[in-house]
Amino acid sequence: MATSTASMDHAVAARLAAAIAAIDGVRSALVCDAQGSALGASGCAEPARDAALASFVALRAEALPVDGDLRGIGRQLAGSRFDHVLISGPGGVDNLICAVGGDTYLALTAASGRSATIRPAIAQLLRRYAITTHTATRR
Repeated sequence: MATSTASMDHAVAARLAAAIAAIDGVRSALVCDAQGSALGASGCAEPARDAALASFVALRAEALPVDGDLRGIGRQLAGSRFDHVLISGPGGVDNLICAVGGDTYLALTAASGRSATIRPAIAQLLRRYAITTHTATRR
């Protein structure tokens, strides 16, 4: 049976963040809730700031198909769901924010171009932690 991630406790979130941060190519990992609270982090210099940013981006991404037209984009996104957002930054760093389920998100930084190759490893870890997510169903 899948664990409800809406009530993921801090100990599980910390173990999950540490396991994801250990994936080759991942520099840091953070598990946070929709309110922007860090539930667990590994390798993050400022977990509170990273959690606030991750929840903001995830909630905006979830709202795209619901909130407004956005000059026609809303119609294109109607009926879709948030799975992940990839933000490529300066210095060869990718920021990947994934919906883990419920009101819980995973945010990580990785070497540029590595996000596609690490997503299967993330999905495997989420299955190991018995967390059902959209990302876990893709390969």
